[in-house]
Amino acid sequence: MVPAHEREHIEIAGEYLGAHLSDAHQDRWNRAVRAIEEARVYDAFLEFNELLKEADLDAVGRTHVQLQAVRCLRDAPIERVKTELAFIEPHTAYQTVVLDYRLGWLMRHRLGSTAAAEQYFDRVKEEARRLGVRAWEIAVLLQKADAAAEEGTPEDAVEAYNRVYNLSRRNGYVEYIPKALLGKGVVQIKNGQRAEGEEDLQKAYELACRNKLVGEQGLVLRALANVYHREFKFYGLALEYYEQARVIFASIPVWNSITEGLERETNACQTELEELDIAKILGPVPITKLRQEYLTSLVNGFVGIPGIDNRSQLGERIGLTRQAIHRNINS
Repeated sequence: MVPAHEREHIEIAGEYLGAHLSDAHQDRWNRAVRAIEEARVYDAFLEFNELLKEADLDAVGRTHVQLQAVRCLRDAPIERVKTELAFIEPHTAYQTVVLDYRLGWLMRHRLGSTAAAEQYFDRVKEEARRLGVRAWEIAVLLQKADAAAEEGTPEDAVEAYNRVYNLSRRNGYVEYIPKALLGKGVVQIKNGQRAEGEEDLQKAYELACRNKLVGEQGLVLRALANVYHREFKFYGLALEYYEQARVIFASIPVWNSITEGLERETNACQTELEELDIAKILGPVPITKLRQEYLTSLVNGFVGIPGIDNRSQLGERIGLTRQAIHRNINS
């Protein structure tokens, strides 16, 4: 799951290093890139780190290597990441774009400073547009859209997601389109526009399947799981979507942080299901009526959204939830 903007930098850096390094050092760069593609990010960092020790690596080449190496450390202890970033000195406008993106990502995802992240992302957006490197412009717009969604400004988020969608279509970056629809769909659902949101999520999944974007399929399934878990409290259906996302991610190389996050979400959903106390939430409701209403809404939701092929598993999840309802109302 190496995104298009990162693939672009890897290609540019590889072309530069290919003209300035020995064959042995180029082989080390290629091994590091393969490790990234296989989600062995620490192995990639070690290869990059060894390459940085070579005397025939000039200043521009060194910065290219550092920019990829520090990405491999993005989940490392924060002080380590900040130290590595402080050593990077860009020598071209393109390298400045990549470095500013790294800094914006750090501010948003590790330091929780949206305002500081915005300053870096705005610089990336303007410079990427000037240089004509659309992949980086789209990537940073997606970051800004996600940040707006998290900050509770749905109008700004939807506008940014639409911008990502349109730019991606015009410039042929197909992989960003499902991500834009995914983000927009979740925002709409949280904003009370369930039909529109589910339609966008369905489109996101269909486009990911049509274009054989396996990683994006997993991301949509995980988003669906979160929606049914957090927003609708349909724990049984959410668990099925979490499981389908797990199967998808198990079939491709993904960073450990993705699988670890998915496991935490799944465990939280399972715990909430086991602790479900419908009696306290709804009061005295006839169990037959409650079961029928839940079953109807659950199946309607399933029919309207793609992603689950195994209906026997869905039935098992419904059964688990009905048992929990029965246990809590009659306890």
